[in-house]
Amino acid sequence: MINIKWLLLGVMSIALMGCGTKTHTISLEDVMKVDHVDAGGKKLMVMTPGEDTHWKFVSHKQSNFKGAPSIDDAAIALNVAAAFTLDTESMDVCGDHVVAGEHIAGYDDVTATGHMLVVGDKVSIFPNSRLHQSIKAAVDGKGHLFQQCLIVEDGRAVVERIPQAIRDRQAHIIYRAVCIMRDGGVAVVQGGEKMYCHEFIDALVALGAQQALYLDMGTWAWGWVREKGQPPRELAEHFANTRYQSNWLQITTP
Repeated sequence: MINIKWLLLGVMSIALMGCGTKTHTISLEDVMKVDHVDAGGKKLMVMTPGEDTHWKFVSHKQSNFKGAPSIDDAAIALNVAAAFTLDTESMDVCGDHVVAGEHIAGYDDVTATGHMLVVGDKVSIFPNSRLHQSIKAAVDGKGHLFQQCLIVEDGRAVVERIPQAIRDRQAHIIYRAVCIMRDGGVAVVQGGEKMYCHEFIDALVALGAQQALYLDMGTWAWGWVREKGQPPRELAEHFANTRYQSNWLQITTP
């Protein structure tokens, strides 16, 4: 007699949709699914949360927030840097943002061309042409919002929205973005190898990303992912500047 549980798990392990991609599932749990993917000739790591998890944005500017998130907090399934931080002195966050309905002012930055909006269980990525509307929705709905570079819009790569200083760097950086996929799912995607930023963005398009928002990297790149029953896996080197991280995108469990 066929065990229905294992049959369902087998069905759920089908490769991610996307042109020119191949997927090798590392683990499949109800907290976090982590896949190694070949997309557009580049290696990517795709982190997709389970149904019983929640997206949230946390800022050190929030009045009731104390200190950085802890890797030992078992309720945090994923924690990565989100918006740019201005400098190591003020730790100001790029662009106005919303944390659990609290509107917090940030510094102006022309590279902030898009934003991620979380209200209830609905996650969206929009261009900043509708920023004010989204901020109101986040405040009214006790939701979350942060701004960053919109690097894929309607399935089209927009590499020129990455700051020139980053685009000019050699292929020695691991990139990361939060993406709305072709099937409507949301995932955090990280480069599985060092590459140029235009190569990473083209790989996101090949993967099937319809909207993608860049996430702060470089010496602010440290973060972690936690699969059910597993110790947290660090996603980048812990640099000296890691202590200056000012804001984070998180996936949490109930």
